Amino acid sequence: MNVQKRDSLIVWLYNTKYMRILRRYGYVHYVSKRMKYAVLYCDGEKTETVINQLSKLKFVKNIDRSYLQEIKTTYEKGKSKREKIDEVYS
Repeated sequence: MNVQKRDSLIVWLYNTKYMRILRRYGYVHYVSKRMKYAVLYCDGEKTETVINQLSKLKFVKNIDRSYLQEIKTTYEKGKSKREKIDEVYS
């Protein structure tokens, strides 16, 4: 099975009325009507083109990338502070 890389974009909107148009550019995961933003997933190769196309739309205020994929999510349990410090400086 081939897993495709996806990027998450936070699209800030002036109005949530045009949410159907955002579906053309990727998978709309979440929409906040009160705060006027949407979380959109798109293909990793197409991210730059999608950002350029979205920024040209009149109802889009700003676009932010989500850096969740770049954050380290494996945690080291059970090591003391001294062992962690020794590991960093060795």
